[in-house]
Amino acid sequence: MDASLWELGLLVSVFLFAGGLGQAPMGILVDRYDRGFVLIPAIVLLSIGYLVFVLGSAIGMFLPSISLLGHTFSGTYQLMACGMFVAGVGYSAIHPVGYPLISANVDAENKATVLGMWGSASKVGDTIAPLLIALFILVIPWEWILIGVSLCGFLYAGWLFVLLQRGTIETQPPARTSGATAPTDSHGSRGPRTFLVPITTILVAFCCVLFATNGLITFAPVFVTDVYGYSLSVAGLEVPPASVANVYFSALLISGAVSQLIVGAIANRYDYRFVLLGLLAATTLGLVVLATLQLTPLALLAVFVIVGGCLFGLNPVRDALISDLTPAAYEGRIFGSFWTVVLLVSSGYPLFIGYLGDTVGVQASFGFLAAGTVLGMAVIGLLYSPRIYRQRTTSTDAPAD
Repeated sequence: MDASLWELGLLVSVFLFAGGLGQAPMGILVDRYDRGFVLIPAIVLLSIGYLVFVLGSAIGMFLPSISLLGHTFSGTYQLMACGMFVAGVGYSAIHPVGYPLISANVDAENKATVLGMWGSASKVGDTIAPLLIALFILVIPWEWILIGVSLCGFLYAGWLFVLLQRGTIETQPPARTSGATAPTDSHGSRGPRTFLVPITTILVAFCCVLFATNGLITFAPVFVTDVYGYSLSVAGLEVPPASVANVYFSALLISGAVSQLIVGAIANRYDYRFVLLGLLAATTLGLVVLATLQLTPLALLAVFVIVGGCLFGLNPVRDALISDLTPAAYEGRIFGSFWTVVLLVSSGYPLFIGYLGDTVGVQASFGFLAAGTVLGMAVIGLLYSPRIYRQRTTSTDAPAD
């Protein structure tokens, strides 16, 4: 299927839109029912979505094309978009289920560490995927690769079902008292200043930051291929630019996996706001370098490692901050609502960035990604106001007023 950058971006936007749309309803479900009853069907649905995506390449040609707003979409593209929507609905359960499961099974003082481990594990998976694709695509069609991914999803859902049946993992939501009508913060206080205002501030900040994150994840391989076009010859085997680009993309993700372990382990020792600002500042600098300079292969790799480590290193700090503000009985719906808004707002980002890539060039479009991190820094800076955020109390902090 021949597609422009904006059309590829639209497929990602469909996935993010569906993923965002289901987050809040999923959050309500996991606060009321056994989390396993939500998580396992979601993984199955995610795998089905990938199969529908593959089906588009097999039978899409037999479906009629449609025209919308002056653009024609083939039957193949339509089925692929449907597959991305189905997969997105399955994906929508991951955040609302994952965070409450961690809170229910981990001590509070270790939560940031475990959140870092969880985020790191996801990035390890994200890293392995492009590496395997870079190898497998040399010998088998991409359709079979995606079918294999889907089958792994079905197998994992089955294994998870068996594991949760053992009863060693707490999957039931915490009981709410009859008088609990509104969330309270970690200090036990009610009201918008101590809960809604800081949560909303974090929400706005990461709506901005995800402009950079989504753009980087979606178009980093295209960036390396189009701007640098590296290829290799190893033992007589020609490695095309697309495969080399996936190696760089993997370096971006694996640096994020490592950084989340490190940041998660030390997050409780420092002010969350300071850590977030430092990581965002380093990310901004890296994006500007990518957008303006022509780098050597090693220098490009180094910048990718720095950007990936800093950008994805934000995750455990952000999640620990939100979790500190949220009571356990409402954690599923708060995280679900948070990600509904974030993903719905950011679902159009890949489409917009793809349009920029088609018009101003892929490298120049990366300069616009830095706008997201700069705005994110500005909003995070608002958390230093006591009117917006009252810092959590630790063993070394004075009690909050």
